[in-house]
Amino acid sequence: MNTHRKPSARTLATRAKLVATAENLFAEQGVASVSLNEITRAAEQKNRNAVHYHFGDKDSLIRAIFEKHAVPIAAQRTAMINAISSSPNATLADVIAALVKPVAARFEDEDGGLAYIKISAQLAASNLLRYFHKQSGKEDAPEYWPDMAHLWGPYLEEIPLALRNHRMSLMVGMMFHGLADHAIFRESDEPEMANTELMVNNLIDSIGAMLAAPASASTVAALNSV
Repeated sequence: MNTHRKPSARTLATRAKLVATAENLFAEQGVASVSLNEITRAAEQKNRNAVHYHFGDKDSLIRAIFEKHAVPIAAQRTAMINAISSSPNATLADVIAALVKPVAARFEDEDGGLAYIKISAQLAASNLLRYFHKQSGKEDAPEYWPDMAHLWGPYLEEIPLALRNHRMSLMVGMMFHGLADHAIFRESDEPEMANTELMVNNLIDSIGAMLAAPASASTVAALNSV
């Protein structure tokens, strides 16, 4: 017999409000600067322990934010990866697009999409992004950060594996910081800076150039000395 009770509509609504409130505060004030008490007050919860009751701690609340956005991101990314895998004409830019575009699509999500991008940039800067992208342990959890090594490999065969790993890390930071910076430029009077499609395509081009750039003699020498 299943002993787990389905959360009530009231419980789900409270959790959603806490997540939405946390998204906004984390995005605007910084994850480290916002306390759980501030989130509870801003969400107008009478129970001062509301966040603890529903999520346990700040880390679990952040994971709830990522799980919220993981569903649409994973769905779009999976469709793009399937298209790449079945196409004989796929390019490195197509692979990069499968990583970037599902995240950039959050700009059009009025339910916390922009906040998610800003929070991700903060966590990328503090090397915590992958920590919060780990699976939640739920059987139906979407594969937010899929293994794409088999897709990158054919285009980066000339790049030593250790350098590829460095560049993958740089790519994640470039993507989230680039998108977070663009959130400001979207309000710009300069059409080239405010155009999201232009920015996303230029970001894909830039990441591609960084990933595929030949290693310099000094870089190879430094690698060989390790």
